Amino acid sequence: MTYRDMSEMTRIQYLRSEIVVSNTIYEAATQILSSFIMSKQISDKNQAEVMAKSVKLALELAVTTDKHMSASDAPVKF
Repeated sequence: MTYRDMSEMTRIQYLRSEIVVSNTIYEAATQILSSFIMSKQISDKNQAEVMAKSVKLALELAVTTDKHMSASDAPVKF
């Protein structure tokens, strides 16, 4: 993954596609990481792994949300 600062937005190269991400993705990753901390699933030994997992989950959430929002004629099924 590569990061380039572009004024108020950040472009992220993710799985061969380039997406534009606002501060929301960083906030989501922070909230996911804090959930791991609150549930005591993070330690000094796995800190880097859990941080990476938090960012990955935030990115996957953003991509999935974008796909669902782009499919305007398809209803979202849960």
